[in-house]
Amino acid sequence: MAEISFDLNFDLTTLDDMETEENAARFANLAEEDLDDIGEGRNEKSTKKSTKWGVKLLKEWCQAKAYSTDFEQLDVPELASLLRRFYGEVRKQDGSPYAIKSYRGLRAAIHRHLTGAPYNRQVNILRDREFQSANNVFLGMLKKFKREGLDVSSPKPAISEGDLKAMFDSKVLSMDNPSSLLNLVWFYLEYHFCRPGREGLRSLKKSSFGFGLDDENNEYVFLKFNEATKNHPGDLQDDFQSQNRMYATNDEKCPVQAIKKYLSKLNPKCEYLFQRPKSSVLESDEVWYTNTPIGVNTLGNMMVKISEKAKLSQKYTNHSIRATTITALSNAGIETRVIMAMSGHRNENSIQSYCQDASISQKRFCSHILHETLTGKGSAHGKSQSNSLRLSLRNVRVHEGCLSTTESSNDINVTSAVRTETSNMSKLFSKCTFQNSVTVYVQNQ
Repeated sequence: MAEISFDLNFDLTTLDDMETEENAARFANLAEEDLDDIGEGRNEKSTKKSTKWGVKLLKEWCQAKAYSTDFEQLDVPELASLLRRFYGEVRKQDGSPYAIKSYRGLRAAIHRHLTGAPYNRQVNILRDREFQSANNVFLGMLKKFKREGLDVSSPKPAISEGDLKAMFDSKVLSMDNPSSLLNLVWFYLEYHFCRPGREGLRSLKKSSFGFGLDDENNEYVFLKFNEATKNHPGDLQDDFQSQNRMYATNDEKCPVQAIKKYLSKLNPKCEYLFQRPKSSVLESDEVWYTNTPIGVNTLGNMMVKISEKAKLSQKYTNHSIRATTITALSNAGIETRVIMAMSGHRNENSIQSYCQDASISQKRFCSHILHETLTGKGSAHGKSQSNSLRLSLRNVRVHEGCLSTTESSNDINVTSAVRTETSNMSKLFSKCTFQNSVTVYVQNQ
């Protein structure tokens, strides 16, 4: 039998060339400048502004001291020596030292500048051993500021109970007119979603929110997307973000009904959520707002304007609403991990910083106790005695760290030995604020 041969003339080189062309078309071609832009995109606008400020300050100091302003080009020993002297000598224009928060920001700004584009230096001025002497001066200055009483911070205050009531009583927050409805919806979003001061407000759209029903058929509003914020810029640690919910209350202050009415009155020609209100409308008008979105600065000062219109006891900022949310939840005994999930904080200390001060009602109550002690109406100091802690509550329930009430009225008597040490009962109620229907008093036996 004759042999049969097959010659397909199959060129493997051609296949390799085809695969190479496909791969070349598959992957992007980026210049160094493109990569630098992507790397810079990791920082928020506020962070970039802070970096620019810190670098400008260091260059001004270099110029005043007759040093080269091109500190980015210095080798490590020279850079470390320069920063050591800068940390000790930097001052404000009036010669006074910077606040601790600003002083900390200086070093962080310089670090970001050196390690970012276009320099991309492989140094860490915060931790490298070569910068230990410079950092010793930096830390020494921080301690010096504390000894001199310059570490007094001014955290944004939570809105007091009286001022919260005044905002609604004054009708500055209501569903009655375009401006008040805008204020109300904006406040609810900041309050229930525990949003940062002004981050992302301008970019919110009508489509940013969704409505849902939970397993008990309760209606709620939620954000459809996870925002990139200062606390969650979108890095590898941001795999989980809690989806906060704002539930319907079915009363005159119902947040879900407010959102629905607001959305129904928005201008259909504008996609953004916050639109400028019309000056004059009727309740029956389909559109209450103009085809113009509200600007970033206006949104950033909303709480200041509300404070003025409602004649509140002080001017609050947008961040005060976030402080109010966290303080209210903490005072109600909500676990810190739950609050962190809502607020987006990663560190428990951040939550605790909001709750360091007592509320106005707590301060008032403490002052009352101290006065009664002086007048002989309070219990004797230092005595260990049996007292009856009587709570006039409306059917109190403890559920997952929360105190809630129902309409039925019951009196609960708790008898325990009250000593100078903290009792188990005081631990239970240490973070709870009792108001209106809840009264607490100690009765001697």
